[in-house]
Amino acid sequence: MPEAWLAVWLPRLALDLVTRAGQPAVTAMAITEAHRGRAVIVDMNDPAAGHGVRPGMPVTAALGLCGELVLRERNLAAEEQALQRLAAWAYQYSSRVSVGDGEHVLYLEAGASQRLFGAAAALASRLADELAALGYQARTGTAPTPAAARLAARLGQDIADREQLEQCLARLPLEQLDLSSTERRSLLRMGFRTTGEILGLPRAELARRLDPPLLARLDRLRGLRPDPRPAWHPSAHYRAHLDLAAEVHQAQGLLFPLQRMVQELCGVLRGGDQGIQQLDIRLALRKGRHRFSLGLQSPGRDEARMVSLLRERLEHLRLPSPALAIDLHVARLLPFEAPAGDLFGQAADDEAGDSLRTVLERLGARLGDAAITGLGGVEEHRPEYSWTQPPPGEDSPCPALPHRPTWLCQPPRRCDVGQYRVLAGPERIEAGWWDGHDCRRDYYVMRDPDGATVWVYREFKPAPGWYLQGIFG
Repeated sequence: MPEAWLAVWLPRLALDLVTRAGQPAVTAMAITEAHRGRAVIVDMNDPAAGHGVRPGMPVTAALGLCGELVLRERNLAAEEQALQRLAAWAYQYSSRVSVGDGEHVLYLEAGASQRLFGAAAALASRLADELAALGYQARTGTAPTPAAARLAARLGQDIADREQLEQCLARLPLEQLDLSSTERRSLLRMGFRTTGEILGLPRAELARRLDPPLLARLDRLRGLRPDPRPAWHPSAHYRAHLDLAAEVHQAQGLLFPLQRMVQELCGVLRGGDQGIQQLDIRLALRKGRHRFSLGLQSPGRDEARMVSLLRERLEHLRLPSPALAIDLHVARLLPFEAPAGDLFGQAADDEAGDSLRTVLERLGARLGDAAITGLGGVEEHRPEYSWTQPPPGEDSPCPALPHRPTWLCQPPRRCDVGQYRVLAGPERIEAGWWDGHDCRRDYYVMRDPDGATVWVYREFKPAPGWYLQGIFG
């Protein structure tokens, strides 16, 4: 099957990284960067554009047009990190993903995915819609070569084959071709106005008139020369950062940006066929930081499940000061196992198990994971050391021990056994010399005057006497 390349161009990524958090629609905002010793406008939202603010305009001039203009400095490192995350997100649609060098473009080989996602043009439309839902303004295009797909994305076209590519290039003005200003001026001086006029020359004439780098780029554009792209490779962990467009004073106001971040994360997990069991969230506040985690009972990537837990946590969270930014961190990306299906492909029902997992996850979201534990046994004769608290849902061995009461007194209470009736015993327990908590006891099952069956022992060391250890239910 011939290659079909899909390019995703993010022309407004610098602005998207701020506005995708959900800024007020009426707030005029612009992104700035230093250029030749002065601050200039890189991009702006619609309210700012309505005041006449334009890219390339000095910041002082922009403020003169819009005094309430909110300025945010461009963050090139954040843009590169976002491209890497989106490459991981796009991996769910193609096993061949590449990040453009020095440009806000992702390349996907879509030909091999046609059986799963349809033709490249249909997949391009789907990606644009899904990226818009994540808060990114993307333009997509498809073509037989990566460079042509990039051109198609800028033109908003889908080029099906080599013949259509040649037809497109034949009428393409030089202004729309990927050229440096020097190359464009040189070609205009030669009398060229369209790309077709250049490509119509004999090969020998082209080689004589054009610099070798430009000729090589044109060859790669047309598929006459190989154009290998460095493959993107998945990471073993996940990090995401989102600056908030305005201070958020109430925790519930964080749900929308967090939901978008979780949507992006779940796409990454689908691409790697992975799931997570813990999501760490750090909030940068005006004064200090606040951290919390969400735990899942089994590796998952269900967006609705995670958002439900986030909503539960945020309903009980009080911010000590306004939030400025959000960081997500997943330390371990785990293999994902889909629920087993029946003969007809339907997920097998496990209502009791699902209900328990849901309850534990919601309790963890509301109270904190540290407040929810399991209960397990330990190979230890001393009752006070014979149990442990593993994470909830984790399998724990249950060693075979003599009959023991369910409820233990902590600490054991002194008692008078003068009117107790012995039912069983004694059982000698002598242990602990190796850890400094040695004991020597004789245990009995007795019936107290009120008719309760109790577990008592006679202590010989370190504090002689009779003690109530537990009560049989």
